[in-house]
Amino acid sequence: MLKRVLIVGASGFLGKELYKAFKLNTYYETYGTYFKNEMNSFEYLSMMQLDSIKSTFDKVRPNIVIITSSLTNVEYCEANKDEAYEINVIGIKNIVGFCKKYNCRVVYISTEYVFDGKNGPYDEEDAEFPINYYGKTKLEAEKIIKSEIKDYLIARTTVIYGWDLNSKNFIMQLINNLSKNKSMKIPNDQISSPTYCNDLSMIIEKSCDKDIKGVINVVGNDVIDRYRFAVRAAEILELNKSLLIPVKTISLGQIASRPLNAGLKVDKLISLLKIKPLGIDEGLKNVKLNHDKYKVEEAYGE
Repeated sequence: MLKRVLIVGASGFLGKELYKAFKLNTYYETYGTYFKNEMNSFEYLSMMQLDSIKSTFDKVRPNIVIITSSLTNVEYCEANKDEAYEINVIGIKNIVGFCKKYNCRVVYISTEYVFDGKNGPYDEEDAEFPINYYGKTKLEAEKIIKSEIKDYLIARTTVIYGWDLNSKNFIMQLINNLSKNKSMKIPNDQISSPTYCNDLSMIIEKSCDKDIKGVINVVGNDVIDRYRFAVRAAEILELNKSLLIPVKTISLGQIASRPLNAGLKVDKLISLLKIKPLGIDEGLKNVKLNHDKYKVEEAYGE
């Protein structure tokens, strides 16, 4: 029997890749929602409007709901706490209420920002202690899911990158700036686990195939600082790495604190799924293939 999967936020960067991954599996009927970026094949859904959520759930009647939607701009969340809470906590609570009513399995995309970044990389059992408001709202949403839903998967990830002209992910910003000969200040004291978006989507789809439950870290296989990641990206993408300027996080004048010594361990993921997530070299080489293809198409006006 086919399972109906509803991807909330399927028009976003990660949502689009998840939609593709589930569409390829004939075991699922896959549906997506949009909020701002209208897409004809997706349902309109506002997490803040119960009627909107009800309409979508009544139409799709999902077995699995994957929640990718959230306010992810860390600086914006810090400066606009009411709005961040409304979207990242109340919005999730609204969705979860209907998931409970329809007895859905819930897959929630969370973050390494639930940790303070003092003793990384972290495993799934480490104590959470977010140091910025974005991290606090994501942890609050995790707690709602744990308390309300029996069948859930919380996938913690970080620094999601990949090829998408409509995305402002770190690698697309890097390609944009370096291609225009613009320098970039990159923190060399923020350590994390860069995650290739397509790989993340595939792993989440496999986790649903195997009915994996609980909390699991789904990140790339390398733990590395942002500057070294950027340098490696510039090397693989054949861009000018001398335009990358290493700086300390404190010098950037950001209002939200960042976990510095973070990153996530993937031992549990490897043990449960027998899959080793891609490291930065493999992920970035895939980005390069898409970047090269785009340059050819652009040159020939395709």
